[in-house]
Amino acid sequence: MMMKKIALVISALILAPSVYAATDAACMPIIKASEARAAASAWASSTTVSPEFKMQAMKINGQSYTQVGDGGWKKSPIDHSENERQMLAQITSGQIKLSRCKDSGSDVIDGVATRVVAYVMEMPGAPATAAKLFIGKADGLPYAQSSDKTQSRYRYTGLSAPKL
Repeated sequence: MMMKKIALVISALILAPSVYAATDAACMPIIKASEARAAASAWASSTTVSPEFKMQAMKINGQSYTQVGDGGWKKSPIDHSENERQMLAQITSGQIKLSRCKDSGSDVIDGVATRVVAYVMEMPGAPATAAKLFIGKADGLPYAQSSDKTQSRYRYTGLSAPKL
């Protein structure tokens, strides 16, 4: 049994670089930022899809929470970091495609210096979406994401679990 585990770990280490090899090198900052967010011990996000629809999510102390619209906060049955990891797995498998990634300069989001990466994401059953990700220059974490339909902001400090 132990030999199987060791073989699996060695295989993963050998194959990991080739899994990402299918992804354009210019898209790697997006993948790395997503990995960093999934690994963060705490984060909060606020996403606006339209003036009528806003959603907030939070991961803190190993628990995930969501709030939709003006409704109250609820414990989420979904692990938000696991969702992020599943999305990364879909990118590495080619189910979700990132393309046309390019450096689009710098910006400051909530006092944090960021690098802006523009890209196009294609998901099954949805039209291709052009977006921008604002990645912290110092820590590699995503601080904002925007497309023509959605706007998201991310925070990592000063967080406490919401009152349910």
